[in-house]
Amino acid sequence: MANVEESHFLIRFWGVRGSYPTPGPHTLRHGGNTSCVEIQAGGHTLIFDAGSGIIGLGSALLQHTEPQASCDVALFITHGHGDHLIGFPFFSPLFDARTNLHLFGPQLAGHKIEDLIVPLMSPPYFPVDVRQLPSRRTFHTIVDDQCISWSRDESEPGVTPGARTASGRSADEPRVLTRFTTSHPLNGAIIYRIEYKGRAVVYATDVEWSNGVEQELLDFIEEADVLIHDAQYTTTDYQKEKQGFGHSTVLMATEVARLAHVKELILFHHEPTYDDNQLDMMEAEARVHFVRTRSACEGMEIDLLA
Repeated sequence: MANVEESHFLIRFWGVRGSYPTPGPHTLRHGGNTSCVEIQAGGHTLIFDAGSGIIGLGSALLQHTEPQASCDVALFITHGHGDHLIGFPFFSPLFDARTNLHLFGPQLAGHKIEDLIVPLMSPPYFPVDVRQLPSRRTFHTIVDDQCISWSRDESEPGVTPGARTASGRSADEPRVLTRFTTSHPLNGAIIYRIEYKGRAVVYATDVEWSNGVEQELLDFIEEADVLIHDAQYTTTDYQKEKQGFGHSTVLMATEVARLAHVKELILFHHEPTYDDNQLDMMEAEARVHFVRTRSACEGMEIDLLA
């Protein structure tokens, strides 16, 4: 948030569930909100996906923004499915004139990201038209192999090609690299790699590695400090009826973590029909194959520069 020290590279989980929100006593420990992860890096607020978890995040952001200060936010969308967008119309910074929102996302089914997002928050689907709100909004349709970065003391991001050939990790300013994958039907999704001060986080949700992960994606993930990876299904459920749904099993996630030599794996996009006890068992199974594994929970924080 606005008062987080720039020396932090902080990850906060606001929504960790897949498919649809699941509030109730059976999800109290892990949480029932859908995908939303906040990253604070170099004084910049980066948000990944706008599931129902973004609603609480939006309120917190405005609470920590000074009355005369701007609320500068970059929101990165992986793909257009409802569980990753359901919270967007209720993201309170949209209604605040202090907000400067840069929204990034892929072109899907021939539609730019603005064409995918605006109808969600305009009549007849929503009573308030996002185009009439006081916040400032800039849409960026991104593709495979791009780099989003910020110059020192600049709140406005730049988008450049050639992430695949960029050398080394960013030093003093964060950057976000993109890879597009077709492993999530029918239109694909973007995997994001966030780098800052020699550390890296990869956000890889809504992927299915039924035939193994491609080498170029392993290279993209290689040696990440934290890999946030889809692990929606148990192997039994996957083999029984979930193949081709676009989501990974725990064993798929641990295999990627092992092959890409990451330091820590976070299991993400939890199946809505699984309760907390089931997720605990899946975490235990994952640790047999990749010791440094945790199951994502709402409210969990990881500071890579602490």
